[in-house]
Amino acid sequence: MKKLLGLTSLFLTTGLAVFATSITPNYGSFGPLSGATFGGSGIPNDAVAATTKIVNGNDTITLGLTATARYANPTVGNNGAGTFFATPGLNDGLGSPSHDIGTTWNFDWYINLADNTTAGYSFALLYGNNTTGASTLLGFGPASNVSGTAQNSWNLNMGFLNTISFDPNASAIYGFQLEAFDAAGALLGTTAINVQVGQLDEIPGVPDAASTALLLGAGFLTLAVFGFGKNRLALAK
Repeated sequence: MKKLLGLTSLFLTTGLAVFATSITPNYGSFGPLSGATFGGSGIPNDAVAATTKIVNGNDTITLGLTATARYANPTVGNNGAGTFFATPGLNDGLGSPSHDIGTTWNFDWYINLADNTTAGYSFALLYGNNTTGASTLLGFGPASNVSGTAQNSWNLNMGFLNTISFDPNASAIYGFQLEAFDAAGALLGTTAINVQVGQLDEIPGVPDAASTALLLGAGFLTLAVFGFGKNRLALAK
């Protein structure tokens, strides 16, 4: 069995598709995900929306998503059901050595693949907000004949992700969904979370606190297993 050290490459392909979709929390379990580090140290793994044991023959896949505070910013809470609550604003880069300026919160993803049959799989990350219906296809690639774990902690202020008119200072609700596909491109399973930034009454187009199914503009980031170098994964944090 080969060990998955990271994501092979991030294929930045061009292309713009316009559509509207709604991402709502979806998972097999919500709670601790043992072994998940999200590519860093000290990142909480006790509140993860996980779809465990997606079984395809003798192969298994685990997908996980969570949201956490960046550095010393306010703790990201959750409702225990896949919706997280974060604070608007920017983290301004910290100390020495300095870090990239980014949001006060990160979303964290985890993929574990046991490809015992060398069947080949691919993975995608769908993300969006409630203010745009445009989606950008950033990449797509197969993961063949490999097994292991890929994971990282990212924020939407990163240039390769900021394709959805993201404003870190604005109140909004964001959706994130990990998807697993077989070698033929058939969807095998998903896990999804929402991140509410700020107060609902400050979010455009949200009439009341009961409105959890929002119109999301979406962006696809496909994760081709394995290698988007581990050093770069750590630096992204």
